[in-house]
Amino acid sequence: MENKNIQSKSELKKFRQITQGAYLLGFFGHINALFLFWYLDIPELVYFNIFFSVPVFGLALYLNSSACENSAFSLACIELLFHQIACTYFIGWGFGAHFWLIYLAGLSFFNPNWHRFLQFGFLALICVVYVSISYLFQEGIYPLSEEMQHFSYMTNAVSTILIISLLINFYAKTTKKLEYELLEEQKVTENLLSKIKSLFGQQISHKVAKHIMENDEEIKTTQFHVSIMFLDIRDFTVFADSRKPSEVAKFQNIVFGALIKIISEKHGVVLQLLGDGLMAVFGAPIKYKNHEKNAIKAGYGILECINTLIEEEKIPPIKIGIGLHAGNIVAGNIGNEERKAYSLTGKNVIIAARIESLNKDFNSQFLISKSIYEALEKRESDSIEDLGEVKLKGFGTPTRVYKLM
Repeated sequence: MENKNIQSKSELKKFRQITQGAYLLGFFGHINALFLFWYLDIPELVYFNIFFSVPVFGLALYLNSSACENSAFSLACIELLFHQIACTYFIGWGFGAHFWLIYLAGLSFFNPNWHRFLQFGFLALICVVYVSISYLFQEGIYPLSEEMQHFSYMTNAVSTILIISLLINFYAKTTKKLEYELLEEQKVTENLLSKIKSLFGQQISHKVAKHIMENDEEIKTTQFHVSIMFLDIRDFTVFADSRKPSEVAKFQNIVFGALIKIISEKHGVVLQLLGDGLMAVFGAPIKYKNHEKNAIKAGYGILECINTLIEEEKIPPIKIGIGLHAGNIVAGNIGNEERKAYSLTGKNVIIAARIESLNKDFNSQFLISKSIYEALEKRESDSIEDLGEVKLKGFGTPTRVYKLM
């Protein structure tokens, strides 16, 4: 808003400077016209300039310098309109005063403060006057010699051509400048949005960030049927205690960087990054079917990725634990106006976390619940070991758990 006000003040100052020069030119121009009409012996136009034209432009100069730009501009336009009518009436169409009406038509849109209705209304008035005087005032009251008539006609025509050309040049330069400024502002805005999206995406996930930014309303708390993944790096505390903080940070960047990419490729969203694990969801905040299969594929991809990183000696030998469970949860923004986070709530989130922790008991790396198992195809389930009903901490009803080989 502040930049807009500064720009408006700058444009107003420029408009005032241009019109002040035009009024000054009009003031002395009409003094010169006064002597011309005196030389041509047309007393009515001499008096018209003495008592109307010159005082009007003098008043326009004063008003414009007193920050009354609209009043000054309106007075100048009215004077130019009546001046051309009077000249054509007394001297005739051949004098060429009508050319200035063409220039005046261009001025209809010069004042940015004029309302659109006023601009088009004044243009329509000029057109009506132009057509009317072409029929009514072909022959003036004071005929000029053929030589003087030709000279006046060409002088008015050339003057109008020059002024209209300068006016068009002003419009063209202003438009080009505004277009350039708009493009520069667009580039700045795009870079800023890109940085915001990138930083925002680093905090919650690119998919959640994109979903928030592309919707007018914030993400509402909604019930979803999703697959929830919990992942834990085994004995991370021991690993971290025996190494420098820089080495631990490097290890985390390598591992989590690779895992986030795999989850994202399988249409999952990483909601939390812990020091020794992560939490991800498949099927929210954008709902889609078969999220269980995507979660399974992501889990296998993670195991394969960890083995590859170990073989390439990018990370030391480690073991991980993955727990998958599918069910209904409530997801949305939780927090206040200062700080909000996209989060999942519900018993199925806790069940997924409990299943992941069972990897220690079963000496496994990948466990799933019955809800995930039922979404698998027959050929996929053949390589899965049924661990039976397992009682989870905090739950009275046992949960059937399966171990993926």
